[in-house]
Parts: sequence; structure tokens; C-alpha cells
Amino acid sequence: MGKRYEIVELIGRGGMAYVYKARDLKLNRYVAVKVLREEYTENEQFIKKFDRESQAVACLSHPNIVGVYDVGVQDNIYYIIMEYVDGITLKQYLNRKGRLDYTEATRFVMDISNALRCAHENKIIHRDIKPHNILLTRDLVPKVADFGIARAITSSTVTMTNQTMGSVHYISPEQAKGGFVDERSDLYSLGILYYELLTGKLPFDEENTVTIAIKHIQEEIVPPRILEPKIPEKVNQIVIKLTQKKPDERYQNTDELMEDLEAVLENQSFGSGDGNHLGNDTHIIREGLFHVENTGSHATVHPEEEEDDDEYYYETPKETAARKKKRKIILISVLAVVAIAIIGVMVFAFYSGKTVEVPDIKGKTVAAATTTLDNLGLVLEVEKEVYNADVEAGLIITQNPENGKELSSGKTIKVTVSKGVKTGNIPSVIGMSESEAVKAIEAANFVVGEIKREYNSNYNADVVFQMNPNGNTTANEGTKVTIYVSKGEDLGTVPSVVGQALADAKNTITNAGLTVGDVTYEANGDYDKGIVIRQTPKDGSQVAKNSEVSIVVSSGKITTQKLTIDLSDYIQTTPAKSVKVKVVLTANDNTDTVIYEGTNKSDDIFSVNVQGYGRETYEVFIDGSSVGTGSIDF
Repeated sequence: MGKRYEIVELIGRGGMAYVYKARDLKLNRYVAVKVLREEYTENEQFIKKFDRESQAVACLSHPNIVGVYDVGVQDNIYYIIMEYVDGITLKQYLNRKGRLDYTEATRFVMDISNALRCAHENKIIHRDIKPHNILLTRDLVPKVADFGIARAITSSTVTMTNQTMGSVHYISPEQAKGGFVDERSDLYSLGILYYELLTGKLPFDEENTVTIAIKHIQEEIVPPRILEPKIPEKVNQIVIKLTQKKPDERYQNTDELMEDLEAVLENQSFGSGDGNHLGNDTHIIREGLFHVENTGSHATVHPEEEEDDDEYYYETPKETAARKKKRKIILISVLAVVAIAIIGVMVFAFYSGKTVEVPDIKGKTVAAATTTLDNLGLVLEVEKEVYNADVEAGLIITQNPENGKELSSGKTIKVTVSKGVKTGNIPSVIGMSESEAVKAIEAANFVVGEIKREYNSNYNADVVFQMNPNGNTTANEGTKVTIYVSKGEDLGTVPSVVGQALADAKNTITNAGLTVGDVTYEANGDYDKGIVIRQTPKDGSQVAKNSEVSIVVSSGKITTQKLTIDLSDYIQTTPAKSVKVKVVLTANDNTDTVIYEGTNKSDDIFSVNVQGYGRETYEVFIDGSSVGTGSIDF
């Protein structure tokens, strides 16, 4: 494969990939090769995400993380080259023991937390922490595997099939709801793992995966100490805090968690324990993979009895041997043992007693570090080169083993070397939805630093209208980008001002964030002078802030008066004759209204009911000519 990796044997299989043991012909070492199943190679979105995430994880270097060496494709076969771990999963180990005492469980969780801290500092979220993804070396050193794989599946898989929901027992509430996840989601899953190690049981275990997901969202876990009273209260409280439903109520980062875990390991004489309190210098589980003691509280479950969780199953040496022809294996094994024994004796005889202390070579160039190690009889190997914003190009970022360790002469120190800062083009996300903008920024290997939400009348709700730094500018990868998301138009509710005095109405409108529009007056039969009788828009309407509200104010309350007209006051004829009479009322707003029109005798007296307010005038017309005026008080 890739003209470099020679497949030796199949060592694992799962719903997403096959895992093979292979020999790196270039560096003459064993590696693990994970090959994607065919159904995933047809999903272009998944492949892009898978490749990007795998490249990101390749930047991680930590003794508790399975290293990713390379990613490639050959004949439409997508594969990852990883560190080969000769051991079993933490899930298999737990099934053999039933459950772990709190000290052993806490040490495992401490190591896993260390790995997560390294990942989180590099802006990588695992999203699928569970014992199936923790590999154990023969010395029981845990190594977290499958970084980035879970994230790729989460982003590209739409439906929750049995394959994609294999991790539902450990999923965080926000993941179950399809919400935004961060490092606190990993800590929730770690809390479920801690719970399982301590009790041998999962807090939520149903046949239906959807039911389990709903329980993660809605139900509180049964405190582990109720199931196992010997668990110390401090440990019980750590698990409860890790598994809070709201991310803000959990540990906010691995540093906070590790501080409490260290307190547990430093104070093993408190309260109720498992009956086997171990000091800091005593740890029985480090005796190796084949020295496994059952705690007695649960029946031992052997690997062949495990349920099919659709996870990777790494075969033990015994199980691998069963699949091979016995004669061939026995012959090869005998020859290998003899050869190793001979070499071991020769090496021991040559190097016995010759140990040196590993120096600190971080921050040095490869040439300078090589010289330093040569002088001590040690060998330097550049394991990988990665981009790093904090370390200058060409300088060593990490070393394994760390400085201060004792090594025999001739041993190798593996280092990771900085390639310096990698720059990229920040994409313009203005006009995108919030979720689209976040995906675009992360896809370009930048980080969404802050999301600010503000009212904006020019952009619909949930649409990005501004960003900092600006789009289409060059910046170091990993730079934080602030985006401004519209909350839509800033609307206000129109208050009711009908019945209020004009001054009060104006204050009410202004206090609601609106402005007073046109003010007009008219007489009204229900409201006294100066009182608002009508408004536009109507109360309760939703309008943009600073919109105008127009009001109509009563110019006076309309009343009815009787007006009596004596025509002889305006015309004298003998004898009386018929005349055409018209009476016109002029209101305070200068509008004219004909209140009477008819034919009368010139000496008639008649009355008219008139509506108005205040003092209004009237004019009398006889045969079309004005003959006099008068006034009437209402």
C-alpha cells in the first residue's frame, strides 16, 4: 500500500473501517493501517472532512494519544497510517475485570484527561470518547484513538443508524440534540466512561438508541456511589459534575478536572474506598496485560461474550493464534523467541549498566539536538513535522521520552519539529447563515472566536452581516474570527394612547422607542378637549423602532343645543310672503355645515337642534342672500 506499507494481518474491524497490522518498509517498524469501508468512500463530503480532520490530528504528539503518521488514497481506498499499539481496548479490559477499584479507574481517567488537554489546546474535539476508543499497551498505558474520525462522521452522517449511533451510551446532551459541541462535550463522555469503570455499568442502557439519547437529555444519572457504596464521596462528586446536563455546570476544561483527580490520588486514605487503597507508589494494574484481577462485585465477562457494539474489536494474542495453523505458528514462535532471546542477551551484555539521562532538546534545531544526543550515545529520530504558531520553524516542539528519563545507550529519542506558522485566506462569510459561516471558517482552519448578535434592519435574522478580521484577508491558521449575526429588525410594540391627554400620550410613545407623528384635532362626542381619540398604527402592532405614531386629539366634546330663528329679525314684509331660508353653521375648525334649509313665511319662527363644541357662529340666508349672523355656545 502506497509502495511503503506491507500488510501483515487483520487485527480489527468495525462499522466504519478495517484495521490491519502492517510493516513500514521505509522505517522498518510496525504500524496500524485503518482502511475505510466502501460505503464511506462514496460520500465526497465525508472524505473531505475525514482528510482535513486526520491532517489536524496528525499535529498531535502525546504519549496517551495514538499517533497518526499519514493519510492516503490508493485505487479509491482511503486509509490512515497510525501508531501500532500491541494490546487490547479499555472496554475489553473492563469486561474481563467486571469493574475497577477507584484508584485504578482514576489513573486511567487522569491519563485520558492528559490526552484530551493536548487535543483541546490544539482546537480539536474528539466527540466520541468511550472505552472502545481507548487502547491499552501491554503495560496498561492508555492511548486515545480515533481523533477526528468521530467528527467526520458527525458532520457527514444525516440519519442515526445502528452504525452511526454506536456511541449513544456516551453521547453528551448537546450532541444528542444536534447542537454545538466543545471540549465540555468530551468531558461529559469522559464522565460516563469514569462511571462505567467504577460501577461496571452504564448509567443509561436500553435496547433502543433513541431512548438512550433522550435519557441523556432529560434524566439525571444514578450517582455511582449508590451502586457501589465503597466509592469515595469525592470520586462520586467528580462523576456527577462531569455528567451535568448543562455544559456551564460541568468542569470547564481538563485542568479543572485534573486538579480534582490529583487530589483523589494524593488522598487515598479518606472515607469509603474499595477496600484496597493504593499509595502513589503502588499500582497493581501496571503488572501487565495478562495479570487481571476481578474485583468480585461483578461476574467476569470474557472477550468472546461481549455484545456486538459495532466498535473496533482488537484481537488478543490468544484469539489471533486461534485463527492460524498451529504448526506454522509454533514453528515461527519458537524461532522468534530463540532469536529474540539471543539478541536480548547480546544487547544486555553490551549495554548492561550503561544508562544516561535524557536531556531537554525542545526548542533546539535538529542539528543541535543531534549533536547533543550523539555525545550521550543516543539517537534522534524526526517522527513528524507539523505547523505550529508558537514555535519557530525548524525547532523541536516535543520529544519522547521527555527529559529527565533514564535510557540505555543507543536508544532513540523521537521528536516533532515545527514547520512554523501556516497561513491561509479567511473566507468572507457575510450574507451566510450562522451555521454556514461557522463551517466555512472552520473548514479553512480558522477558529470562530466570538459570535455577537445585534439588531440589523438590512439583514434577516441569523445572517452574518459583519466579521473581524475582514473576509478575503491572509492570516495565520488558527486565528480567531469574530462574526456578527443579525437578530433581524429591531421591532417595538405600539402602545395604546387613546384616552390619554396629549402630553401623556407623547411620553408613552417616546418611552416605547417610537416617535410622535402627525397630531390632528377633531370634535368628538365621547372625549373632552385635549384627549387622544384615535391613533395610527393601532396599539399592539409590531413596528420598527423609531417608527412614527400619528394621533387624533379631541378639540372638544360635542353637545346638542336648540337654535331658534325668528325671520322677522331679518326681513319685514307686509303681508308675509314665502321665502327660501338656509342656515349655515361654521365650526371652530372653519368647516361649514348647512343645519337648516327650507321654505317659510317671512314672519315664521322655527327651531333647529345643532351639535357642536365651544362657541360656533351661524349665518342666515334668505332667497340666496346673507341677511345676518349669530353665535351659539355649546
